[in-house]
Amino acid sequence: MMNKYVLWCNQRNQYYQATNDIKETIKFESLKKVKDFLLEYHNDIDDDFRLALSKANANEIANEFDWEIKNYNGGR
Repeated sequence: MMNKYVLWCNQRNQYYQATNDIKETIKFESLKKVKDFLLEYHNDIDDDFRLALSKANANEIANEFDWEIKNYNGGR
């Protein structure tokens, strides 16, 4: 079984695109997809910062913007 990931927003105290239920949120198939999403979602950053973040891993980017990446195992 492959890992899937969900994003928790610490600022909003909720999963990305879900009210309270982890089952409602988008599941990412890889950490690369999480990283790509975070860079696209935070599109208001300047080019130098974007370049620096593009060299970081998904967890480092998530920490920078106060997100948490959580493993999703089908809700069990």
